[in-house]
Amino acid sequence: MRRGAIVLVSVVAFALPALRAQTQPPRDAAQSIAPPEGTGGIGGVAKDNDGNPVRRCTVTITGDMRLERTTVADDEGRFSFTSLPSGRFTITAKKAGYPEMSYGAKRPFRAGSGVFLQDGQQVRDLALTLARGAALTGTVYDDHGQPMPGVPLMAWEIRTALGGERTLDYASSGPDTVITDDRGMYRVYGLPPGEYTVGTTWYYSGLGYDVRVLTDAEIRAAFQAANQSAAVPGAPVTPPRDPPRHNYSAVFSPGVIDPLSAATFSVAAGEERAGVDLRMQFVPMSGIDVTIVSPDGNAVTAGVTIARRSAVKALNTMQVRPGQSEARFTTGSLSPGLYSILAEVPARPGKSPLWAIADAMVGGDKNVAVSLALQSTLTASGRVVFEGATAPPADLSKVSVFLRGMGPVSAQTGSAVDASGGIAITGVIPGPYRISGSVPAAAAGATWSVRSVVLDGQDVTDRSFDIGAGGATGLVVTFTDQVSELSGSLTLPSGAPATDFFVIAIPADKSYWLPQSRRIVSARPDRTGRYGFRGLPAGDYRIALTTDLVPRDLQEVSALEQLAAQSVPVTLTTGEKKTLDLRPAGGG
Repeated sequence: MRRGAIVLVSVVAFALPALRAQTQPPRDAAQSIAPPEGTGGIGGVAKDNDGNPVRRCTVTITGDMRLERTTVADDEGRFSFTSLPSGRFTITAKKAGYPEMSYGAKRPFRAGSGVFLQDGQQVRDLALTLARGAALTGTVYDDHGQPMPGVPLMAWEIRTALGGERTLDYASSGPDTVITDDRGMYRVYGLPPGEYTVGTTWYYSGLGYDVRVLTDAEIRAAFQAANQSAAVPGAPVTPPRDPPRHNYSAVFSPGVIDPLSAATFSVAAGEERAGVDLRMQFVPMSGIDVTIVSPDGNAVTAGVTIARRSAVKALNTMQVRPGQSEARFTTGSLSPGLYSILAEVPARPGKSPLWAIADAMVGGDKNVAVSLALQSTLTASGRVVFEGATAPPADLSKVSVFLRGMGPVSAQTGSAVDASGGIAITGVIPGPYRISGSVPAAAAGATWSVRSVVLDGQDVTDRSFDIGAGGATGLVVTFTDQVSELSGSLTLPSGAPATDFFVIAIPADKSYWLPQSRRIVSARPDRTGRYGFRGLPAGDYRIALTTDLVPRDLQEVSALEQLAAQSVPVTLTTGEKKTLDLRPAGGG
């Protein structure tokens, strides 16, 4: 990210009166509105780092009101878009072997600065520079050192998760898979500069079958048993223990099962790193022997979810078995690691829903036995409260309150609010949750947002909290129609509007740094340099500027820390309207 030190220009604050919600068009009606057209135009040329045209690259332009068009550059790398309305536009080019690049961006797969058009304006001299991507090549060998064809691989990018831990994730270009050829060789190309490792794909689960490998001792025992049987007809023969089953495990460079101990490689634009080899591991495999026990001993039909719990979230796939009617079953072979097994039985006439969850560490050559003793689900109960200048909705059953699971088998548990505002959310399973809520504008006559969430006297607004074996009672979700607003202008030292920046609001309290937090948001200024945030919850924030941001940055702690290190503080109270003018020092 290219960040800008911020000069704080002015702050003005005053109370924001209750705002009436404007009537919104129906969703399907809005979708039927055609993107606007005008008389403006944008054109330019795409070249590589050496100034040569990038022929036949794909160029896409996006703008307001769902405008999106795509064209193909000619043999000179030139492209053109016509009939454009006024507004801000982003122009992006890509081609096989070249990471996607936007006009004004400093790195691939970033948003760039964009182009503003006035009515009828023609911009025909844009220059887009596409740098050839980096490549990683190597050979995949089996456990005997022989080249192994048909293995699906990916380049995994090294990142920092929102919790601060080092992790792996898909490359910026996405989870692109390559398959080793008949020589066991692979080539991953088109990578933007960065730090990577190479490993099997997120969905890799070895061969489609397990292999039984007999040891020398087991073979000798089988011959000995046969000889004893021949020498003493009718003598009982003790069968040998079932030999372990083997399969190829998921691996990462140079051949480790643990993705966080993989070797990493930093590559520059256009660099080709050869010799990034992998050696597959043919290891004993095991599964999980699951027993489902119902409270009354009767047979039940349960849905079973088996979720992997790797420290690398991108590897955490799930297996879902809808309607598992057998009381006992065995999973297929699983890669070594920690798993959670969840069984759920929906409500039946006269009976409440049931659940059971257990963890299992899979590894070695023996199956892991797990018993799931079903029990009744829990309830989260309480009430909704409205505070504001306008009357709350007449029918509070229109209000939505949701529990969002934050655990290994996460789910969003539905809302149950009655007409008087009582909350009774059933089907809750113990674990960590976060609460969100909404009020339909059509039913409310005002804009309402969650002001606070209190559980047993503790403020858990926008935070993760645990629901234990007793469920949750005393839940109070307070809505307010006093909507906070933070807005202002960005100006360069010259006095001109600064339009290329992103303005980011980051909570000063890191306990709010959670995935999809409504407190971590960004905005872009308009052509006059004006920006605005509406509906930020009350609290202390850090306001940062950068010209280089993509949504994924707001989910990574390293990016947030870099932004917060060069930011200015601001505090918002409920219903407050505050003006914060900013001046990027040195123009960003």
